[in-house]
Amino acid sequence: MKHILLIFTALLLFAPKLSSQELLAEQQPGTLFAYPLAPDTCSTLEGRCNYIITHFWDNFDISKPITDELALENTFRDYVDFFRYAHRNVVMSSVRDLMNKAQSNTANLQKLGEVAERSLYGSQAEYWSDEVYIAFAQPLAASKKLPRDVRDHYAKQLANINSTQIGSTLDLEYIGIDGLKHRLNELTGAKAYILVFVDDSTDSSIGRLRLSTDVALNALLSSGEATLVCLCLNKYSAEWASAAAGYADNWVVGCSDELAGWLDLRSLPCCYILDAQQAISDKNLPVEGLLTAVNPAY
Repeated sequence: MKHILLIFTALLLFAPKLSSQELLAEQQPGTLFAYPLAPDTCSTLEGRCNYIITHFWDNFDISKPITDELALENTFRDYVDFFRYAHRNVVMSSVRDLMNKAQSNTANLQKLGEVAERSLYGSQAEYWSDEVYIAFAQPLAASKKLPRDVRDHYAKQLANINSTQIGSTLDLEYIGIDGLKHRLNELTGAKAYILVFVDDSTDSSIGRLRLSTDVALNALLSSGEATLVCLCLNKYSAEWASAAAGYADNWVVGCSDELAGWLDLRSLPCCYILDAQQAISDKNLPVEGLLTAVNPAY
């Protein structure tokens, strides 16, 4: 509710006689600064959000130490809230400008990376966008000012994102219940392929139960329009094979302890949807998201 009120407040029309420096909302508790207000010359939602994003950080000196990290978190998440309604080019330009300015303070640069990861990439992010997050992660991975382990952290994320871009063909190898190696591209004939990634260290039994009992999903599997592949991110063992034999009969089941090293998997269980050519249509869907995709009435 707080985010909704924030957007409506920041989008209010303001008197045209005020200068851009005066177009500021009252600073909210727990934030770093007062946010810009869109002037009445911005007549559309997109135009107002474009203005706010463009001027969001104008009255904040990113070169000075940020001591209130909670305020940074709140402010950054408010910033991201406007991304949904703004033009892509404006968002990308604002992010690049912010990251360029943040190079002046290494500690702040690292803090921005951490909050960007939580807001745009992590499992609790409210807004997932590979393109926007890459704009944050690339300068972090390339910055010689940051420790090697920090740079490597973002470099690995970038590699995982780039290997699973929407539209790219996904081929992978796994070991089936039979103990033999299989490749995803051996599966043919379906209009869509659903990959469900699970982990023995995470209880995915409820998610698997919901998938195995969903009427709409099972209708797609029975008709051959879709193929569901459940992949466990653990090493093959006889114990795993015995347990996996109890999964739904109309699923393809396999495992591999190498997939987590290069796939973009942000929470488990998570799902990918591939098209007939096994190109990625969507990724990192929770079970609820997958059920909604196959059954809009869900």
